[in-house]
Amino acid sequence: MYFEQPPLFRKTIIPWYDTKAVCIMVMFFLFFVFIFSITGIIAACEKPEYQAYVWVPVLLSVMSGLVIFLISVRLIKRYR
Repeated sequence: MYFEQPPLFRKTIIPWYDTKAVCIMVMFFLFFVFIFSITGIIAACEKPEYQAYVWVPVLLSVMSGLVIFLISVRLIKRYR
């Protein structure tokens, strides 16, 4: 949520949920979610009765990986 033009007399205020510290904390949390989902994929593939449900940890890993990627792109663009 940025303004069209940055003000001349001060910097644009970044919302608290889009600060560097919060983005890094979210990426840190999502890294553990990603590791948890990879563990779920391995566990679901080992048991034949759970192989039909392997889509749940796969979906979780894809979504957490996508959010990690998008947040890192946002941080790279901001400080470039």
